Amino acid sequence: MEIKMNNNEYNSYDIDLIQDEKVLSIYQTGADITMSCKYKDYRKISSISFNISSREGEVYTIFDKLYTDIINGNILGENEDLPRVQEKMCYEQNTSWYKELVCNGIITVLCDAYPVKCPNILKISKKDEKIILTFDKVDGELPKAPYCITINIRQSGSRLYEFCIPFNTLFKQLQTVNDKKDNIKSLTMKI
Repeated sequence: MEIKMNNNEYNSYDIDLIQDEKVLSIYQTGADITMSCKYKDYRKISSISFNISSREGEVYTIFDKLYTDIINGNILGENEDLPRVQEKMCYEQNTSWYKELVCNGIITVLCDAYPVKCPNILKISKKDEKIILTFDKVDGELPKAPYCITINIRQSGSRLYEFCIPFNTLFKQLQTVNDKKDNIKSLTMKI
């Protein structure tokens, strides 16, 4: 896996994870996190999967933490040892929105950038030491980019409530990925 990090206007890096012919991009859009997936040769797509195996070292560990935290209901972040945060997490796990997002070991994220009836969908699952991210377009009235599938996870005004917190943590942790023998890290300036 090749990792490319480009400076952005938010004093962080836009991240491209490149594997074979696929590119998974993770970037900041204001206070939000956006993930998009595409083929390097810009093929039109309606669905695409991006697998991150345990061979990917630190990148896998970070995505595995995202998956495990959400599956276990630890969506409120670093202060989970505080009693009121534990109470809030217990409450969140029992809400109907959380039960729709986490079901049978699959996390389903609806893009906040489209109306409820036609959002793009990201499904995150784990199988055989692989984190599998499956991006799907749902046809609707709004035109969507034909060459990539984008998921926007909002910090405020989201239909996902505090669900953005683990994705913000994922983004912050990916900012500090160190060079590993299996990974190439190249820092380039956006022009």
